[in-house]
Amino acid sequence: MLIDVTFLIRTDALALEEAVRVALIHAVFFSAGGAERLLLEMRRALKDLGHDVDLYTAYFDKRAWDVITNGMSDVPEPIILREPMISKIFRKAQLLRMLLTAWRLEEPVERLRPHYDLVIETQISVPFRWADATYVHFPLVDSLKLLEHQHRLRLYERAYNSLAIWMARALADYTKPVMTNSTWSAKYIRETYGSKRVYVVHPPVNVEELSSIGGDRGRIVLTVSRIDWGKNVTEIPEVAKLVPEAEFYLVGSTRLDSGPVLEVLKERAERLRNFHLETDVPRKRIIELMSQASIYLHPPFAEHFGIAIAEAAAAGLVPVVYRDGGGWTDIASRIDQGLGYTGVEEAASIIRSLLNDPGRLKELSAKAREVAKGFSYERFKERLDEVIKELAGPKAKS
Repeated sequence: MLIDVTFLIRTDALALEEAVRVALIHAVFFSAGGAERLLLEMRRALKDLGHDVDLYTAYFDKRAWDVITNGMSDVPEPIILREPMISKIFRKAQLLRMLLTAWRLEEPVERLRPHYDLVIETQISVPFRWADATYVHFPLVDSLKLLEHQHRLRLYERAYNSLAIWMARALADYTKPVMTNSTWSAKYIRETYGSKRVYVVHPPVNVEELSSIGGDRGRIVLTVSRIDWGKNVTEIPEVAKLVPEAEFYLVGSTRLDSGPVLEVLKERAERLRNFHLETDVPRKRIIELMSQASIYLHPPFAEHFGIAIAEAAAAGLVPVVYRDGGGWTDIASRIDQGLGYTGVEEAASIIRSLLNDPGRLKELSAKAREVAKGFSYERFKERLDEVIKELAGPKAKS
């Protein structure tokens, strides 16, 4: 069999020409959360697309890295950029530490620039002037303003927030392109930063794993959420009280400040036989509950995107979601406009209506799986490829 060697050489040369050298900067790597998962998925996708990718950070927590990379054997640790001395003073003030680090990263990043076509920042949600693009999960300025609106902050907390907002605005370059997680977040980014180029790149969901979940689904309502005040998980038992014919499961991870929230949950769940709280459970247990539940109830909180909502939809659960945030605009509303609620009573009414109409529940379950396909890793990779090519422009063929 003859092989057209000329064609192979031409194809390889084309692939080489289109490869982009990318530096992913995660300013301070001290946790294992959604931003860190997105960082690793972005690296994976760029590598799969044939690009050269390096990770950088100014502070590296090995324990957080081990948690987030558990089971991944081919991910090299980030290259360490020296953390500025001034940011080390604020070890416990994480937000100021991130902003101060970002402020002093301009010089070391400029030294890196000759080696890369694109520099992308993935953590702080401010479009920095030293980055060619930033992945903004939600504008930092809006997050801080929302915190002040939702909670009665003490004087020193308000002063801290004001300083952080001032720094974020001072460091922002409103001309820089931005990637984000939902059309809802994109709207805030345009309003806050005045950004002209905002690209929605939904975080990937393991649709392949979750789409195979089936089984006998019962009158079970599942909620997966971190246990803290900001997520408003204490409202879940209030919904359970109004729908005694269903079993409600709240499954979530805890952290050091989860204690008071757990106390409120236990108090509200007293004598409530249809509410079950499970904390810090393995992934296997969540999958098990997904195979048994018919409905996914997200707490009354406007998620920027809502990985848990997308995962539930991929598993065939019908999501009932607070009528605000990316989880509503980009996921639940596309399944059915009747799945959004604004209060506990409305959430209970929607759930009761779904449980009493098995035909509609089955139809919406199929629609949820279909919508979730748009959040697969392959779709994430395709969209990232489109954005990188536009950002790199002539650099992609240099």
